[in-house]
Amino acid sequence: MNHKIRKWMTAMAAVTVLSMVGIAGAGETTGLTDTTIKVGVMGPFTGNASSYSKTQIGLMAYFKHINDQGGIHGRKFEIVQEDTACAPAKGIAAAKKLIHQDEVFYLHGNSCSGVAMAVKPTVSPTGIPWIIAHAVNPKITMPVNEKKSIFHGVPAGPAYGSTMGKFVMSKPGVKRVAMIAHTNDWAKSYCDPAIAYIKSQGLDLIMDLAMERGQTDSTAQVLKLKEAKPDFILGCLYEAETVIFLRDAKKYGLKVPVMGTAGTDLENTLERLGDPDAVKDYFVLHAFVDKVDGPKMKKWNDIILKYYPNETITGFSAVSMASGVAAVKALEAAGPDLTRSKMIAELDNISGLTTGILACDITWTSTDRHGCKKSAVAGFVDGKPTVLSAWGKPW
Repeated sequence: MNHKIRKWMTAMAAVTVLSMVGIAGAGETTGLTDTTIKVGVMGPFTGNASSYSKTQIGLMAYFKHINDQGGIHGRKFEIVQEDTACAPAKGIAAAKKLIHQDEVFYLHGNSCSGVAMAVKPTVSPTGIPWIIAHAVNPKITMPVNEKKSIFHGVPAGPAYGSTMGKFVMSKPGVKRVAMIAHTNDWAKSYCDPAIAYIKSQGLDLIMDLAMERGQTDSTAQVLKLKEAKPDFILGCLYEAETVIFLRDAKKYGLKVPVMGTAGTDLENTLERLGDPDAVKDYFVLHAFVDKVDGPKMKKWNDIILKYYPNETITGFSAVSMASGVAAVKALEAAGPDLTRSKMIAELDNISGLTTGILACDITWTSTDRHGCKKSAVAGFVDGKPTVLSAWGKPW
């Protein structure tokens, strides 16, 4: 080979290597300046699941609170908010925009498991840190992705589902359990572990009915359930369909306790129904250490209302703030010379973190990204929202 050609090829190879190093280096610090950390917050800010956006609003309020405390090593959060409308196609578009156009340092948020699962193939290969702060499908974070970059900051389906099953079986005399659920992965992430626990106690479901998203009437399902006479009903439904089901249950005289998911909350469900009698036998998963308006939650509610004074506090409002606390802890531990890899490493080091918000501590390891392992339950007792550990037992 000609000496000049060999020399030119060697030089070009060196340029290529340097370029690749530069790209890798830029990727590690993309979204950072000396004074800002750019974070992408995706959520359903519009659509029939927009009540879930309260989780992202709580998270953003916490970031603004941290900014007012001086930020992290001189950097303040720069929040880039994107709407998914709880629709997979919009979620993918939002993720691509945040990563490639806005060039955020990391992603945080996400309600709606179907959206998060649709987004995962876009986000996972990039290695950008992504903290799931509301969606519960365990497959979003486990098995651990190749880049080890995705974390669950709330109880995932197995933790929530087993809590549902245990609560149902804690009611004395339960022998007949039925279920009404969506047929998507989101519903299965709740109901499958709940059913597994119920079966471990020697019972099988007496009825398994489907109610799909977007249905506006559940008369047929309610009448079948009424005829079957269950002692308890598992309801793995999004909030809009839960409201329809509870409305029709009252209309047709189906008076059976219903165990719902973290896809609903008591206050919002009551507000949408406008009828306390329709929710008196409704119980939901409750992530927090106290009632939504209890003294242990006042600090967090005050932060939300400071930055979003027109907000109504519900059972969704503070749920993402706990993973915000974890993110801030990791960013502080990573030090001023922050990179994405350092953030991921420090998230891995979080163990037994008591946030003061969730009813569980947060622990992440390199092989387990399900940070929370348990939940409480909430229901109306004597007309008042009450946090419960089992049937008739306050938390």
